[in-house]
Amino acid sequence: MNATSRLIIGACAVAAIALLAAMDAQAACTRVSAQGEGLTQDIAREMAKINLDFMVAAKGAKSAGAVNYKCGAPGMLMLTSCTAKQRACG
Repeated sequence: MNATSRLIIGACAVAAIALLAAMDAQAACTRVSAQGEGLTQDIAREMAKINLDFMVAAKGAKSAGAVNYKCGAPGMLMLTSCTAKQRACG
């Protein structure tokens, strides 16, 4: 093997290791969602956030990024339902 071949093989090995490390970092993060209900939308959002925090803690992960909320119109018993979603890495 000449020096050029060794250099090419070494560069490929370094690139493969970097790619695997990046894939592991992405695999460690997941999207977590939780639901909450309340008489008002503010209460439903707060309950969803509390439940989301419990879900992230139960996975042994840490929250990453902003929390996204989606709330629906009042349903049965006039309760508003909200869903909170966030990335969790651990």
